[in-house]
This record gives sequence, structure tokens and C-alpha cells, in this order.
Amino acid sequence: MDTLTPTRTPEVSSQDLPLAVMLGWRIIVALGLIAATIAVAFAVGIEVEGTLRWVFTAALAISSALAVLSIQWTRTLIHRGRAVGFFLDYLIAVGGAFAMAQAADLFVGLDTAAARFNESALFLLITVVGWFIGGFAERTSNPALVRRISRSTMAAGLAVLLISMGLLPGLLEFARRLTGPSVFIPLVVALIAGYSARLLWSDRAARAFNTDQRQAEVLDGFFFVSPNLIGFLTFLAGPLLVSLFISFTDWDGLTEASFVGLENYGRLFSDSVFLTSLRNILVFGLVAVPASVIPGLFLAALLNSKLPGMKVFRAIYFLPSIAGVVGVTLIWKNLLNATVGFVNYGILRVTELFGSITGAELEAAQPLWISGSSVALFSVMIVFAWQQLGFNTVLFLAGMQGIDQSLYEAADIDGASAWNRFRSITVPLLKPTTVFVVTNATILALQLFNEPFILQAPSPPNGPNNSTLSPVIYLYQNAFQRFRQGYASAVAWALFALIFAITLIYFARQDDEGVLSA
Repeated sequence: MDTLTPTRTPEVSSQDLPLAVMLGWRIIVALGLIAATIAVAFAVGIEVEGTLRWVFTAALAISSALAVLSIQWTRTLIHRGRAVGFFLDYLIAVGGAFAMAQAADLFVGLDTAAARFNESALFLLITVVGWFIGGFAERTSNPALVRRISRSTMAAGLAVLLISMGLLPGLLEFARRLTGPSVFIPLVVALIAGYSARLLWSDRAARAFNTDQRQAEVLDGFFFVSPNLIGFLTFLAGPLLVSLFISFTDWDGLTEASFVGLENYGRLFSDSVFLTSLRNILVFGLVAVPASVIPGLFLAALLNSKLPGMKVFRAIYFLPSIAGVVGVTLIWKNLLNATVGFVNYGILRVTELFGSITGAELEAAQPLWISGSSVALFSVMIVFAWQQLGFNTVLFLAGMQGIDQSLYEAADIDGASAWNRFRSITVPLLKPTTVFVVTNATILALQLFNEPFILQAPSPPNGPNNSTLSPVIYLYQNAFQRFRQGYASAVAWALFALIFAITLIYFARQDDEGVLSA
């Protein structure tokens, strides 16, 4: 990749950059985007309906405006013309390549090849043998010959593998489909746009548009983060904006959406089920967050000592955080089973043992746990706190290891006890870490879904008498069971507002105390 330079030239000849061709291409891009905007807006030969059509229309309209402006900027050799033209061409090249692959069923072919790979994977052993032979090349009398044999064996193994996967017929079929207009046209557009983007990326374009060092670095930075940025806009920011729009409609996910304004948000305040979910999640957060944070702090203090075997215990306590939430929750579901669960069995045996020692006749408590409306939410709290404990412990442990040890040495000289050192040194200096841990645990608690959903299966995840109902579960039920996408989106944004407000208030309070600036 060429390195951009800040070199400025007062004039640029046609030999430096084909400006006439570039202007022509900019005009074609602008006209094409305008035509696409009109086609999508009025559904002229476009099979995109509903909310998605207006999202595409808005995106294409913005792109069309930029394309028109880039014509003037390119004609006058302003850096904005180069930057806008490069990113438009880059996006058109990516979009054209994707459209070509989709029209040619390339993704279906790759999926088929991947399925056949599982059946032909043994042929990789030939390649492995070739690689193994190459490892002994330097130990033989004729290393060059052995390396040739190694490369030939590896190539033969790959060839056999590809043939067994049916790659050659697949390539021939793909080449045949390239002749179709639905595949050939987007391919040509992608190639032309890619070449234009590459041309605008070159040193010649940098000199032609008088790009200085700062502008070059900005363009470089945007280009290198573009894959992640495109993914973010496509799979996160884009859907978020779409869901915000949907929250103002009564869309059911199937038919045309009707704009209802703030009606969905108004219904939330009178929806007793939604208010119950809010009450549940606030109670859950008030108990589950301290239950996962406070023990984590004391465990971190214990693991921060230099006793033998502490590295093993650190790994053990962190295991719940890396274990799959489905598997962990299923284990807890069996443990908390009111009839055959080990927790109730343990309570029964302990009660019998205590009764035999004291001679008292005691009746063992047998809570219904996940099937009892009074304790179901508490059961979810246990699972949540246990799973978050290891992660919080590791964070606290990292914070403790960053504290200056000279402070503890000075406290030892002054005769401070272990508890006084922990209370007066460790806890105050851990406040920035504590802010992060508590905030993270609060956000996870307010987004509660996995634990009650799995614990209550195959029963509804809201539990008996809506005892384990959370806003995210209510969102799920409205969106995917009752097909009220508009109302579900309103629930999602109301939950977002709650999380944002709680987080903002907490950070503001800590900032006033000088914690975040520490």
C-alpha cells in the first residue's frame, strides 16, 4: 500500500492523474445513486417494503448528496473530494462484490463446500505427511530434493482434498454464472469502483488533491478501521436506529408498519406486566449486584496473598465466567430441583443430622426454588451471582496488584492490622475498579434474560405469577411470540433509558467524589 505524503503541487497534469476520467466516474456514481434512491423510494422494480425501504432510501439519499458534492470537490481538487470519493467507491466496491456473490449463490456454494470438507478431511493427512517430510530436509544428504518431494506431496494432498470436495465443478459453475447479467453487472461495478478507490488511495491522488500529513493520517485511520466500522454500522448502529423508528409504529414484523407516535411509550406506564418486570429487575439488581461484587472483593483480597496454590484457586474461581451460560444454568436447574435436586437433599440431610445430635424433631425446609413464586427470583439471583463472582474477583485482583506496595509496608511499620490495611488502603484505592465492576454488574443484571429463560424451560420464562419476568423477557415475548415488534422496540428503548440513567447517575456521583479522575 502506498504511503501518503504531504507533498503539495500547484498544478497536476493528466499524466499524474486522469482527472477527466475521475470526474466522469463521479458523475456516473452520482447519477446511479440518485436513480437507486428514486427506485427504492417509489418501489420501482425493487422488492423492499416497509421500514427497510425507508432506511435504504435515507442511506441512498445521503450517499447521493455526497456524490453530487464530490463532483465539485474533485473538479476543484479539494481534499474532501478525494476522501468522499474514496469512501463512496470503497463502499460501492464492497456492495457490488456482495451483490455479485449473492446473485451467484456463492455463499450457498461455500456452505456446501464446508459440509463436504468434513467428509474429505482425511485427505489432509497427505498434506501433513508432506509437511512432516519437509521437516527432515536439512538432516538428509540432498535437502533440495527432499524439499521438492515435500512440496509436491503437500500440493498433491491439497489437490486431492479440493477435488474430493467438488471444488472444480463448483468453480466451473461459478464461472458459468458470471456470464449472467445479474452477476456480471455488479462484478463490473465492483471492479471499476475498486480500481477508482485504489487510484484515489495512491500517492498521485495525494499530490493532486494537496493532501497534507494530518489529512493523510485521518484517511489512513478511517480506512484501516473501515471493516470494523462497516460491521458496526451494519449489525449494531443500523439495527438500533431501525428499532428506534419501529418503536414509533405498530409493526408486527409481517405487514406494513403504521406510525403511531408515542403511543407505545404511553402504554408502558399503564402496562401492569411491564411494571412488574421493572419491579422484578430492580429488586434483582439490588440483591444480585452486591452478592456478586462484595464476595468478589474479599475473594480477591484472599487470592492476592502469596500462599501456596493461589494460582490454582484463581483459575478455579474464574471457571464460571468462561463456562457456557446454558450448561452452567442447566446444572443449577438440576441442583435447585424441588423434588430431586441436590440442594434440597443437602438441606434434608443436614436437618436430620442436626436433629440426631440435638434430639429435637425438626422438619427440613424444602423450598420450591425455581417453581415457587416466592423464591424463584431468589434462585435466579444465586445463579447470576455465582456466575459473575469469578469475573469480578479477577478485576478486583488486577486492581489490587496495581496498588503501590510501599503503602502496605508503611502501614506494617505503623503496626496496622490486616483488616485496617484492607479498610484504609485497599478499599479506597480500589474505587476506580469498584466503579467499573459495579457498573458492569448493574448493566448485566438489568439485561437479565438467559438465567430465567433456561431455569424455567420448558415452562414460560416469566415464571410462576411473573416472578422471574424481566424487561428483556417481556421484550422477547412481545417481539417473537406475540409479533408486536413496535411495542417490543419501545420496551427495549425504555430499558436502555433506564440503564443509561442509572449508569449516568452513578458515574456522576463518583466523579463528584473524584473517583473517576483518580
